[in-house]
Amino acid sequence: MKLCGAVRAIVAMSVVASLGLFSGCGGGTMSPQKTTPQLRQIVITPANPPITRGATLQLRATGMFDDGVERPLDGPPRWLTSQESIATVDDQGNVKGISEGVADVSAIYHAIISTTSVTVGPPALLSIVITSSQASLPVGQWTQLGATGNFSDGTVQDLTQSVTWTSSEPAITVTTSGKAVAAATGVATISATSGSITGTVNLTVTPAVVIALNVVPATLSLSLGNSGQLTATVMLSDGTSQDVTGSVTWSASPSTVVTANAQGNITGVGKGTALVSASYQGATASAAVSVGPPALTGITIAMDQASLPVGGSEQLTASGKYSDGSAQDLTQSATWNSTSPAIASVSATGSVTAKAAGTATISVTSDSTSNSMTASVSLTVTAPVVTALKIVPGTVSLLLGGSIQLQAIATLSNGTTQDMTATATWSAMPPNVASVTASGILTATRIGSATILAQASGATGSTDLTVTPLALVSYFNHAGAVATGIDGTVQLANPGFGDLCAMVYVFDQNEELNECCGCTISDSGLRTLSVLNDLTANPLTGVMPRGGEIKVVPADLSQNPQCNPSSAAPTGALVGWAANAQGSGDNVQVTETPLEATRLTSNEATFLANMCTYLQKLGSGKGICSCGTGD
Repeated sequence: MKLCGAVRAIVAMSVVASLGLFSGCGGGTMSPQKTTPQLRQIVITPANPPITRGATLQLRATGMFDDGVERPLDGPPRWLTSQESIATVDDQGNVKGISEGVADVSAIYHAIISTTSVTVGPPALLSIVITSSQASLPVGQWTQLGATGNFSDGTVQDLTQSVTWTSSEPAITVTTSGKAVAAATGVATISATSGSITGTVNLTVTPAVVIALNVVPATLSLSLGNSGQLTATVMLSDGTSQDVTGSVTWSASPSTVVTANAQGNITGVGKGTALVSASYQGATASAAVSVGPPALTGITIAMDQASLPVGGSEQLTASGKYSDGSAQDLTQSATWNSTSPAIASVSATGSVTAKAAGTATISVTSDSTSNSMTASVSLTVTAPVVTALKIVPGTVSLLLGGSIQLQAIATLSNGTTQDMTATATWSAMPPNVASVTASGILTATRIGSATILAQASGATGSTDLTVTPLALVSYFNHAGAVATGIDGTVQLANPGFGDLCAMVYVFDQNEELNECCGCTISDSGLRTLSVLNDLTANPLTGVMPRGGEIKVVPADLSQNPQCNPSSAAPTGALVGWAANAQGSGDNVQVTETPLEATRLTSNEATFLANMCTYLQKLGSGKGICSCGTGD
C-alpha cells in the first residue's frame, strides 16, 4: 500500500501527459488524462527598473508556462531583496528606494525564482517653497528670500543658493542668492526654479518710507537768554533725504532750561542741560543742549603729606570751584606738572612719586580754554625709609643647644635693601625655647617651636624656629681595654640645663643592643662610666662584645622621674668624652675624643626605648648597665 501510494503521487505531479493505461496496485487501470500546462519561468515587470531614494515602485510577477503562454500566477509569489539597506520589497512586490545603489529583487513561486536589478538613485525634488519675512517692501528696501526643497525621501533641503531666481516685474530684482530689492512700486511674482520644479511667491512694493530722522547739531551750548537753530532732516528708504524742520513736532525737557518753537529755534531760559526732541512719521531724534555752564573761579590741591621719603608716593587731588558755588573734582581732567621731575614726578592723574632728596613744586592747570586756572603745592623729599624687614634664613631648625647667626635685612622705600642685623631689636616668643643676642645669634635652649622677631625703624620681621632633641654617639673598644689592661671611659657632663637623665644604650659590634640604663646628672654635674665595669659588664647574652657603639640621650627628669631608658622623653643637652686604649705590648695608645652630637628623630627615640624595654623584660637583671661614679 505504501508503494502504491507513492506511485500515485508521482503520477499526480508529473508534467508529462500519459496517454496509456496504468495498472494499479489493486489490479485496476487508469484512464488517459489531458495534462495541465506547467510553470517554467517567472516574469518580473518592469525589468531592471530605476527608482529614486524614497520612491516606491510596484513590481508584478507573471508566469511563463510550458505551452508558451504567459499567465497570472495562481497565488502571490514570495518577494526578496538582496540589499535591504538599498531597497526593500513587501509581500505585494512594492519596492522602496532606501539609499543610493543597486539591489537584486527576486520573486519565488513553487521553487522557481526570477531576479531583476533595482537601481536606486538620488532623491527626486518634489516641490519648492519660497519663504519671506515680508509680504511687501517699501521702495529702496530689501528682504532675503529662502527656497526650501521637498524631496522624495521626505527630506527638506535649503536650495536658496542653488535655485534660479526670477522676478516677473522690474519693481523687484532678485539676486542669485535670493536677495529681493524693491526698485519701484508694483507687484511682482518671484520664482525659484531647480530643474523642472518651480516655486513662487508674490511681493508688493510700496512707496518709500522714513527710516531715520537726524537733528543737527547733536549738541548745542547756549548762554542764558541766547537762541540757537536746530535742523531736522529725514532719510527715506530710497536713499533720498528731505528737510522737515518746519514739519516735525519739537519738544524740550525740562522746559525750565530751554524752549523750542515750531521752526526748531531753541532759547536758553535757565542754567543746566536739556534734551530737545523732534518727531516725524514715527521717527524721533534729539539734541543735547547745555545752558550757561558755570565759570571756573578757583582750583585747589589736596595732599596728605607735604614730605615723602625717596621711593614713596602719594595721590593728589584737584578740586575746582565755580561761579554758581558748586565744586568739581578735576583730578582726572586737569593737567599736572612738576618743576623738578628728577626730585618728584607726577602722573597725568596726580600720583606723585619721590625720586631724590630735595624740594619740588607740583602744579595743576584746569583744561578749560575759556577760563584757565592753576594751583600748586610744595613737596619735600627726604631720605628713603624702611618699609619692610625680613629675617634670613626664613625658617630655622636647630639641635638643642645649637646656635646660628640670623640677619635682619630691611627693604627701603626706594627699593634697595640694607643689613640691619646689628641695629635691630631681637626677641623670641616664647622666650624659654630659644635665646637671641643683640647681634642676632640664635641659640636653642629647649625642645619645641618658637617665633623669632626683629624690629627696626618701625618694621618687624619674623622667622620660625624648630628645636629638635639630640643624641651623643661614641665608639668603645672592649677588646683593646682587656688586651692592654687599660679601661676605657665615657664622661658625661651637664652644662647647666637643670637636672637631667642620661639614657645610655650600648650596642655591640653587630649593632645589637646589649645593655641600657638611665643615669641622673645634676645641673653642672659630671659622671664617669667605665667601659669594662659599667657599660659592658652585664650583657643580655652573657657574651662580652669586642667593641661597639654607645648612644646617650638626654632626658627630662620631670617627665621621666625614674630615669628609665625604656621611656622616651628626650630633652636637654649633655656633653661627653670617650677614652679608649689601642694597641698591645709596649705600643699602647689611649685616645680621647668628644662624643658626636647627632639629631635624634622621634622614630629613633621610640625605637631605643622599645629595645630597652625588651632587654628589661627578657634579661632578668641582664642587659642593664650601671652608671659609674660622680654626678
